[in-house]
Amino acid sequence: MTSPPPEFTGPRIEIHLEAGGVDIHQQRPAIARALVGLPAHVALQRIPGLLPICGGAQAIAAARAVAAAQGSPQQPEADPDSSLWQEQALACGWRLSVDWPDLLGETRQMAVLKQLYQAQDDSQRAAALGQMLNGLDGVHSLGELLAWVQDSDCLAARVVRRASEAAIDQATVLPLPALDAAGLRLKAGAALAGEPFDPLDPAGSPLEVGPLAMGRDPLVPELRGEMGSTVTSRLLAQVLDGRFIARALLQNRAEQQPASASGDWSLARAGNANSGMGCAVTARGPVFHQVRLAAGEDAATDTVADWRVLAPTDWHFGRRGPVVRELANLATPTREQVALVVASYDPCAPWTLHQAGRAEHHA
Repeated sequence: MTSPPPEFTGPRIEIHLEAGGVDIHQQRPAIARALVGLPAHVALQRIPGLLPICGGAQAIAAARAVAAAQGSPQQPEADPDSSLWQEQALACGWRLSVDWPDLLGETRQMAVLKQLYQAQDDSQRAAALGQMLNGLDGVHSLGELLAWVQDSDCLAARVVRRASEAAIDQATVLPLPALDAAGLRLKAGAALAGEPFDPLDPAGSPLEVGPLAMGRDPLVPELRGEMGSTVTSRLLAQVLDGRFIARALLQNRAEQQPASASGDWSLARAGNANSGMGCAVTARGPVFHQVRLAAGEDAATDTVADWRVLAPTDWHFGRRGPVVRELANLATPTREQVALVVASYDPCAPWTLHQAGRAEHHA
């Protein structure tokens, strides 16, 4: 088999800590080069293969962008595809059973992750995810949440305790557009409209769009108000979002819409014919696709003139993003401190730390 072109190599993040500061390099799929010139319906079929991480959300955001570009933007739906909740559950489960044990140097919890992957229905998925958050379902206030962190032997609670002990928390002001659907769409639209478009340096960085910004669990807004944006508060928001996802698997999805993604799911770009933007929500935050089409005789013959993607990892690990900002504020960061900062933003790609001539790889 011939080697794939460079744009199809796997995504990765390289974090360089040097005397002169922090530099982050990302390798991301070159969507435009892969899709430009293809019929729109063929391009949509290629998206899950090009962007397999959170592939369901990527496909829905892409379809919404194409629909908007063709003049038929889709209205918000409470549950456009139940597989999205399953996808978010798997992403959260991987975080809790693989990434977080790695932070503590403990054995990965593959047995419970296997239960999650092999679950036959949403009830079983919720139960498997709940095992990773033992005792959290009975937490109803911020005080009870902090008590759970201190008293629980659950691995998730121990990770949060480790972060609190690592002396890295520096409260920051969470950018308001991340909490408002209309404002977030404006920020994403501005970044996607940039010329030349650079997904690794989104306009307006730094911006947070993860679980702390989404505020889907009822306790997250209070957590954000009390603690601001810190490593500890972001990890706690991920924990609470895991609870939210487990509940959403069982409850009425119409009541489970995240504040940061409510409102129109897709829209035509004003003053830009045959161009549209679409959004879908992942466990890491909303992902945006923008498509510009070359019109054919009908929708079936429209072809892709340009395709752009902006994912949560692009915001967080951009060259001026919040990860660069936080690492730069640490005088002499340890490997553990870097790992905890990175985990609090939950990248969708493996990362490597380059420091003092050494490279350490992380899944």
